[in-house]
Amino acid sequence: MKKICGVLVFTVLFFTVKSFGGNHISNPDVSKFSINPVSPKEDTLKKTDAKDTADADSIRSYAFGVNYGSDQQYHGVHSDLKLPYIQPNFTYTAPKGFYCELLDQYIIGGGSKYNAFAVDPGWNIDLADNTTLNFNWEHFFLGSHPPQILASVDISNTIETYIEQWIGETEGKLSVDYDIYKRTSKVKTPNDIIISPEVLHDFKITLGKKSSLTLEPEGSIDFGTRNSYTHAQANANNNEQSPKKDTLKNNSSFGTLDYLLAFSVDYKVGNFECEPGINYDVPLYAVPNVPSKPIAYVTIALTYTIDHKIKPAKKPTH
Repeated sequence: MKKICGVLVFTVLFFTVKSFGGNHISNPDVSKFSINPVSPKEDTLKKTDAKDTADADSIRSYAFGVNYGSDQQYHGVHSDLKLPYIQPNFTYTAPKGFYCELLDQYIIGGGSKYNAFAVDPGWNIDLADNTTLNFNWEHFFLGSHPPQILASVDISNTIETYIEQWIGETEGKLSVDYDIYKRTSKVKTPNDIIISPEVLHDFKITLGKKSSLTLEPEGSIDFGTRNSYTHAQANANNNEQSPKKDTLKNNSSFGTLDYLLAFSVDYKVGNFECEPGINYDVPLYAVPNVPSKPIAYVTIALTYTIDHKIKPAKKPTH
């Protein structure tokens, strides 16, 4: 019965993506490196395959990593200027699915300014074979930043839930994000809700006993409210003046935001993992003073993971 329910979930996700994507997208996505200081959607440290959770109840892991991105975007919002970054991160994963991730992002260039520190606790819950439900909350501590950083500088918290399922080597995923803006931001808008159906497929090649190479084509499409564009307008071009009221009210509608296509190569040897990727984001919504042209950018994630297997407690003898 659980397997049947899981297949139904994946089928709904797949046809949702097909119907929403139209001719824009053939394989929706799981890879988002953001103009939002860090990405709750896709960090290789936090990415948990439902296929590999059989022993998760008895393993505690510590992952140390660093990510690089040649540019940034957030649901189709990006800057006129390149905003490359480097992002050290650490993730602790406890048995039974709890994890906590720490991320620290620096913008490269312009004085190598500190952008944001984030704390991201979450919980993975196994619903059925190869099906996982996740809840996570991400809180940002914002530092100095180049003025070209757009909507992300006004986001203080992101609350997310998603459900993902593997069928063979194909994963379907549906995410719902709720972005909460700072009360002290220069413009006041409602918060944003984002819905993202995603699909990826693994082509895994075993190289040795402890090494493998995985090719991952991915794709996603984002739907949601568009208040992030209002914040982007307010922060663009060093503009310290609030946008006109007639401009503000035009960005709260719900609709398509962008689609993202990505391709990554994940190389693992022992506890070390290297994952370079190329990403292509196409905004589907346009407002004045916010760039709406497609952008391509590369990402690289380096991770070293230490797993500690917990021995079961010995039963008392009488």
